[in-house]
Amino acid sequence: MRAAVCVGEEAEPVGKLNAMQSAAGDSCIGAPMGFKEFAVILIWALAASANVIVDDTGSSTVAATISSTDSPSTEATVSIENINSTLALSDSAAKSIEDALYNEVVSRDFNKAVYRTAILYGDGRDSIITNVVNRLIDNGKSQIFDYAYKLTASRGTFIVRALFPWEIRMHEDLLFVKIISYPYNFALKYSLGEDLDDEKIAYGDPNTKTRFRVTWKFVPYWIGDRVYFKIRPIDIAYFLKLGNTVDRDGDHGAYGSTNHDTDRHLWYVEPVRHKGKLLFYIINKEYNKLLKLGQSTDSDGDRRAYGHSTRDFNPDKFAWDIDLI
Repeated sequence: MRAAVCVGEEAEPVGKLNAMQSAAGDSCIGAPMGFKEFAVILIWALAASANVIVDDTGSSTVAATISSTDSPSTEATVSIENINSTLALSDSAAKSIEDALYNEVVSRDFNKAVYRTAILYGDGRDSIITNVVNRLIDNGKSQIFDYAYKLTASRGTFIVRALFPWEIRMHEDLLFVKIISYPYNFALKYSLGEDLDDEKIAYGDPNTKTRFRVTWKFVPYWIGDRVYFKIRPIDIAYFLKLGNTVDRDGDHGAYGSTNHDTDRHLWYVEPVRHKGKLLFYIINKEYNKLLKLGQSTDSDGDRRAYGHSTRDFNPDKFAWDIDLI
């Protein structure tokens, strides 16, 4: 069945559609409606201002609650009518739309960013979204993770899976990874035993072969205006954290603990494109320090993991490669 979805009609009493129709004017979104257009309408109806519910038990379930009184703002340099036009955009108009979306993401105005993205995707303007994604990565913006998370929470998973690198989707429930030090090619792991505080010490292992000890899950938590992660192996519920004391180099040791109720257990991630590879800095919320491996190896050939004493964004020293299992 084909249907015409025209902004201004009152035939579709779905959620926020009427509010969006008023905001967008009376232009027609497009006559033949396929799955892509239908899915985008669902985003409009369900998710323009999604709030995320996080289970503090460590579950990575992502949910959204929708306020029936909220409607997405259409304030932008380029009007919604121009985005919805079936005519080809000029290069300058497309660049203006791209800049508007980029600025919304960077300024953390995710309601507008999700709304604009849904319209662009439904209108077949995937290249504009892709350009924004690449700019966010090239400029090292951690907001790309927040953007992807908000799209997913707004029932836009199909957009994220189509247009974002899989590494940016690490908030998804069924993505498991290896965390590999770029400088050393060592895989992050925990010690087999516990220390005197019943915690496991974090190490880098030269053996990067896939197995439980080096397979991790990034569990997302939306706090304030961004997504943080608690990082744990898939087989044991020990959450990565930094210790509360520093060594003589000013570094915090990295450990795993069963409790995970402090900011020392929260991490955010920044992308860095380096020598043709997409790499990442993993940064602790409490101390704002980068996760790294030590320069020396122990008797087992492993390297201790630390939070580095200074914010030195040098990928050849501190970047990590995230490998999908």
